[in-house]
Amino acid sequence: MFAGGLLAALWRGDTDTDAWALIGFAGVLMQNATFMVVEALRFGAASAAAHDRRSVAGLWSLTNVLFGFNQVFLAIALLGFTAAGLDVIPVWHAWLGFVSAGLLFASSATGPYNAEGTHRFALVGLVGWLGWAAWIVVYSVDLLS
Repeated sequence: MFAGGLLAALWRGDTDTDAWALIGFAGVLMQNATFMVVEALRFGAASAAAHDRRSVAGLWSLTNVLFGFNQVFLAIALLGFTAAGLDVIPVWHAWLGFVSAGLLFASSATGPYNAEGTHRFALVGLVGWLGWAAWIVVYSVDLLS
């Protein structure tokens, strides 16, 4: 709902702005699809544990890597919607979006290292995610006013 509302608010008939807004919306759609696969694999791992415990380790590693890869699409959403709203949002809010997107991209690059558990670089992803959470709250308030 948020992404659709933001796309509608940012759609102004300008080719550059509209393209960035569509990139942001596509990032949200892909993020949702990837997260759905992650959750489906987690349910599969839980079901597999009852039948064959050896298959659970592989499924769990796959969910960890996909969850890290999910950050790529979240970063694309941040990048697209921030670039599309540069003339609407304050400068600090744009910086928050761009820095958070960069942190999420950097963290997702370490996805393979998180297959066996949490890697030390995962904290960068957490900081990027917290930046995204603040970014979305501020954007929500801006849309309501």
